[in-house]
Amino acid sequence: MNINVLFLDLPENVNGFFLNSKIKSSILIKKSLSARQRETVCAHELAHALLHSCVNSINYEEDDPSYILQLEDEANNFCKLLLES
Repeated sequence: MNINVLFLDLPENVNGFFLNSKIKSSILIKKSLSARQRETVCAHELAHALLHSCVNSINYEEDDPSYILQLEDEANNFCKLLLES
């Protein structure tokens, strides 16, 4: 899918995020997480890559926090379905 997966030192309150770029998109994951946590975060961020790549959540967070909750629910459901199969 041409998405980099990078394991980095991230802030305490961030386990991972999807960074969309026209050159090369990336999923950044906190490297201190357990293997299972990394897998879960990666699946969640992959959902954002596939379902929400056109959305810049920073723009919506202040204007419509319920929209961000909807995106997160969708990513959580995708993650659950992907990891159960």
